[in-house]
Amino acid sequence: MKKINYKTLLSATLDNFKSDGFYREFTPIIRQVESFPLTKVKFPAVKDKPKTELKIWCTNDYLNMSHNNQVIETMVEVIREVGTGSGGTRNISGTTPFHQNLESDLAKFHNREAALIFTSAYNANQTAIWTICKAFKNICVFSDELNHASLIQGIKNSNSECKIFKHNNL
Repeated sequence: MKKINYKTLLSATLDNFKSDGFYREFTPIIRQVESFPLTKVKFPAVKDKPKTELKIWCTNDYLNMSHNNQVIETMVEVIREVGTGSGGTRNISGTTPFHQNLESDLAKFHNREAALIFTSAYNANQTAIWTICKAFKNICVFSDELNHASLIQGIKNSNSECKIFKHNNL
């Protein structure tokens, strides 16, 4: 039996991945409160590259709330009180009054019985689809081929039957 050198195999695979243009390099940016959406790009490891500025028009920072002074001050107050990090998910480490108050405020604002916050829209989509699919026996999901990955993952997690159709062509 021939011995496989996995280090060489993985190195060659990575080299092919890079040469085919699939290697992802993240752009190091500094999102500054006072200049959003103008952002500074930093290249700390590259001495010859100057700092450049660019505009970030794609963001999940809906309504730019992460730069709102009231939001920032409230977050600083909470961090001083409880520290940073949760120590785990809510179902493991417990929830906080901050989560409960936000959910209560959201429910009231939207005139609903209750609200549930998630760590991201991705997690909300994935969990909602998975939960809905699990609630119905023998459900078959029809999914657009260009659906967001969060929806696709929710369907996969549910183990439901799925029919994929061409984009916008049910």
